[in-house]
Amino acid sequence: GANVRAALAEAPTPRARLSAIIRVSFGPEQFRPATIAAWLAFYVRAQADPEARRLLAVYARRLHSNLVAPLTALVPRAEALRIAEGVAAMIDGLYIRRALKDGPPDPASAVGLVEDYLEAQLARVRARSGRGR
Repeated sequence: GANVRAALAEAPTPRARLSAIIRVSFGPEQFRPATIAAWLAFYVRAQADPEARRLLAVYARRLHSNLVAPLTALVPRAEALRIAEGVAAMIDGLYIRRALKDGPPDPASAVGLVEDYLEAQLARVRARSGRGR
C-alpha cells in the first residue's frame, strides 16, 4: 500500500497514475521469495478461510478503485469499469506467471504487456467515441 501511495503521489496525470499502479504491482519487492510464497499461500487460503477471503476482497476492491479513479478521467465510467477489470486480471495473472516462472522473474515484460493492453483499450474507446479525451 505504501509503495502505491508513494507512486500515485508522484504521478501528475490520470494516465501516469495508471502506469504507476501497474509498475508498482510488478516492483522488485513483489518478487522476493518470501513475498511470492506469502501471496500464493494467501490465494490458496482465501479459498477456504472466510477471513482470508475477506482480505483478498479488500485487496481486489482497492486495486479496482485505484484503477477506476484515473480511468474515469479518460473514458466513460462503464468503459472505465470494464478496462479496470481487464487490467486487474492481467496484473494478478501475470504476477502469478512471473512468480512461478523458472529462473529470475521478468517483471518488465509483464508491465509492458499490461501497458499494451491498457493503451489498446484506451485507443479503442477513443476511436469509437471520436474523441481524444
